[in-house]
Amino acid sequence: MLKYHFCTLAVAVSAVLLGCSQDIDEVASKGQLTPLKSENLRNTNKRPEERLIKNENKEAEMANGLLDGQLSVVRSENSEIIATLSYTNNQTYGVPLMFASGKTADLIVIDDTGKKIWFWSMGMMFTQAIRETVMPAGKTQKVRFKIPADVAAKIGKGYRLEAIFAGNATESQRPAMSKVIYTY
Repeated sequence: MLKYHFCTLAVAVSAVLLGCSQDIDEVASKGQLTPLKSENLRNTNKRPEERLIKNENKEAEMANGLLDGQLSVVRSENSEIIATLSYTNNQTYGVPLMFASGKTADLIVIDDTGKKIWFWSMGMMFTQAIRETVMPAGKTQKVRFKIPADVAAKIGKGYRLEAIFAGNATESQRPAMSKVIYTY
């Protein structure tokens, strides 16, 4: 009876440590757990700082989006700021994109202390429908944002505009587009 409780405890502890998974095969006769895919659990001889450097390089590669973005800014006659996000697919293939709503992108105004003071989407409502599209190779599209005169009057040295693309690349681990920053 004691052996049975010990085996049950060993299985419970292993399930907590390894998580519930279909990769674990229980050997009932011995009450042991044997991982089917041991490569995930294998200890490496690399020091933690070497693994960290490798992960940082991978994150740096992942930060580059599939689409290239550019933000141009013009002050209009009535003191508004018109910011235009141009995004281009410079890949040799079409990039499948999915949007969770009717919003294609957003623009954020950030002051010289790093505080977000205005969002283009502030107070707006967007269609809550999934949109799927393919951005053809070589194509450029634009999204225009209008910053009202009262907000534009506050923008000065050290402020920045950040354009954030709302679409997700559906067939890639890379982001569709990195945020685009314009600094005053």
